[in-house]
Amino acid sequence: MKHGNWLRLSALTFTVLVLHCCSVNPVAPNIEAAMSLENGTPLDQITWVGWNPEVTSAMVEEQTKSLARRALGFESKKIFSRMGGQVGGAKTFMNMVDVPEDAFEERSLDISVQVLHMNRFGQTAAGVEFLPSRHYDAGLIITLNWGFLDVAGDDWESLNLQPYFSEDQGQTWFPVQEYTVDSDAKTINFEIDHFTQYGWGLDEDD
Repeated sequence: MKHGNWLRLSALTFTVLVLHCCSVNPVAPNIEAAMSLENGTPLDQITWVGWNPEVTSAMVEEQTKSLARRALGFESKKIFSRMGGQVGGAKTFMNMVDVPEDAFEERSLDISVQVLHMNRFGQTAAGVEFLPSRHYDAGLIITLNWGFLDVAGDDWESLNLQPYFSEDQGQTWFPVQEYTVDSDAKTINFEIDHFTQYGWGLDEDD
């Protein structure tokens, strides 16, 4: 092979390798993640609402036990796809999820609801996490209860509460915008197709 042809071939090979590496570079910026961070609210810019003393005391006591033996704040159930079911209730302070039939391809799935006692830049934040974090084939109904929050009064219209969700481990938050309020049960309900983490804050735009 002539020297000139060899140089051209080497240059072409190098260019192809560089383009390939750039296309599969695992540290290349994620466009969707960047857009998510840009449009969301950082956790330190939200005024968070904590659980009331009853729940706080229970959660502090339960933190000394193993997760599998939690009496309060956590519930896990094996849900069969052909039947569906509900996870959560009294043990999770009336935070729960209703799973419809055929919501996932597996025969069964261990689904859990965990009440979170979060610390956000010195603020105590009431949160709930649903696992496993994944997408589902049907709409699941999430129920979040505000009756155990550390707020004065129980009328939804006057409380000025705002539920938020996070999909990046609690760094960036988005307001839950479409939900149904049940004033008697002190809950909000909404449909989702994937699990994530939720937290209660104040709607300071009103």
